[in-house]
Amino acid sequence: MLVDNKKILITLVCGFLGSGKTTFLNQYMSKILKDNEKVALIVNEFGDFDVDGHILDETALSVSMIQGCICCDLQDDLVMQLQQLAQQGVTHIVIEATGVANPIEMLSACQDPLIAHLFARPTTITLVDSLRLLQPEKLSEATQTLMYDQIRASQQVLLNKIDLLENQNQRDEVVQQVAELAPYSQIVLAKYAEAQEIVQQGSGVGREQMLSSTQPHVHYDTLSYHFTHPVSREQLIQFILNVPDQVLRMKGYIQFRDQPNETFLLQYASGLPSLESVGEINILTTLVIIGEHLDKPALKNKLELLQFG
Repeated sequence: MLVDNKKILITLVCGFLGSGKTTFLNQYMSKILKDNEKVALIVNEFGDFDVDGHILDETALSVSMIQGCICCDLQDDLVMQLQQLAQQGVTHIVIEATGVANPIEMLSACQDPLIAHLFARPTTITLVDSLRLLQPEKLSEATQTLMYDQIRASQQVLLNKIDLLENQNQRDEVVQQVAELAPYSQIVLAKYAEAQEIVQQGSGVGREQMLSSTQPHVHYDTLSYHFTHPVSREQLIQFILNVPDQVLRMKGYIQFRDQPNETFLLQYASGLPSLESVGEINILTTLVIIGEHLDKPALKNKLELLQFG
């Protein structure tokens, strides 16, 4: 049932691995929930373990879609899920896409003939890791193209982690890159996924002409490793220092031998790791690794040594 015969809003939150989508969503969901909307959240994880589902506030109707990407593998499932949520009377659906999703293909799924009459045209917000955008030589050509497609598909681009850039010249360079890719989009500078300054207003006019995917979907490898014991903090540091270049993202929960009752959220992107205590919670200690052409046996062996060494 639609409220007042109005179409249901859809917001797609996109961005490559480690760009800050979850941090942004925690803030964004709080804001839209204040408007007393009946909001549903769909969280898509590429691996078989839902990390973000545990991070995000549980204040909205939440659905996890794992073991695939909603722009291709789970596209039919996404259409069916949207249809089911529409029947529950929601007024706004927010979709957090996995970092390897192409929003151009997702936009097509959201306008499937089965559901197009129920939903307004989606609004797409893309987060960009400013530092990663300045280091294209560290990414494959396919990954660069995916990032550029994510930018081109958006009404709003948040240039995140702007505080990690060294000077104004670097800041101007990333703004110029995004402006060339998305001349009709709003561009916002952000720190910790929070808007700081609008540097391009964006009219939205003409954007639709740019929305054609430039390549087939890029396929990434994923490895999920489940820990059964706390690990050595020092050995974890050594593991992170020796992560191969093919690893683009790591995310998950871990416990240490010197603090066995405390759980930590481990994140790794653009070569930068972070650890955050989430306290004493009952959750599987699992690490999800995403990358291109991963040597899974070698990585699993290193993780075994980390756990049992």
